[in-house]
Amino acid sequence: MGRANTSSVDTTKGEKLAKRMTQQTNTVKASFSPEEAAKQQQIINARKAANVEAKKEKRKKNAKLAKAAKKKNKK
Repeated sequence: MGRANTSSVDTTKGEKLAKRMTQQTNTVKASFSPEEAAKQQQIINARKAANVEAKKEKRKKNAKLAKAAKKKNKK
């Protein structure tokens, strides 16, 4: 294996590390499937929707309690 770099600095370890990282990146890209990503995205979106609904309910409850307290203190 010939080296492309002809400088006096030894970059063998760096080249090996870069090659290994490229191989790891390629395996991750190869294992990625759009169908799985779509499923994961749907799960995330469902969680977000559930959290939004829970927050809405909590706000409604707090608004009712605040209105009742305001009405009670008004008398």
